[in-house]
Amino acid sequence: MKFDPIKLYKAIISISPDAQYSCDGDCYEGLTWYNNEYKPTEEEIVQKIAELEYQEEVNEYQRQRAAEYPPYADQFDEIFHKGIDAWKASIQKTKDKYPKIEIDVDLLKEKQDKAIFELQTEKYVAAVKRLESKVIVASDEVPETIQTSAINPDTAEVVNEAITNPAIVKDEQERSIAQAVIDATPQEVIDSLS
Repeated sequence: MKFDPIKLYKAIISISPDAQYSCDGDCYEGLTWYNNEYKPTEEEIVQKIAELEYQEEVNEYQRQRAAEYPPYADQFDEIFHKGIDAWKASIQKTKDKYPKIEIDVDLLKEKQDKAIFELQTEKYVAAVKRLESKVIVASDEVPETIQTSAINPDTAEVVNEAITNPAIVKDEQERSIAQAVIDATPQEVIDSLS
């Protein structure tokens, strides 16, 4: 799944404040971890991003209020000339216009579940696409084995060895991973794509 780098950073630091990582690209597979702190899963990251985005939505009232409150100097002047009650009344108008919003735990759970559903859908689609791609098989262009050479450190002799072609091995591994993703995908995700 592709992640906005700033959202990714905020999510990881929220989950594991001492995590040290780098990101090659914008997906979970491109993360390299540099310490032994807790490494959040991709699912935990998408849920945390959903939570942080929802928190931003909830906190919008604060930004709207701040934009409408008079500058502090004007507020102090109003308090001095008209008193605290007049100041409270003028501030209350803005507070009433943009009421405080609390996090709705049910809505948060809904947003997190949706983020997981979207992640599972994206992974499932990619896995199906991978399995539908051409299988790499041994042929005249792709030999089943290749020769490698290495120097035996004990004898300093060159040792030749035939190994399975890395292109075939990689293809088999990717297909195996894709099949595992498909097998682990909830039926409701699969049904949603029909």
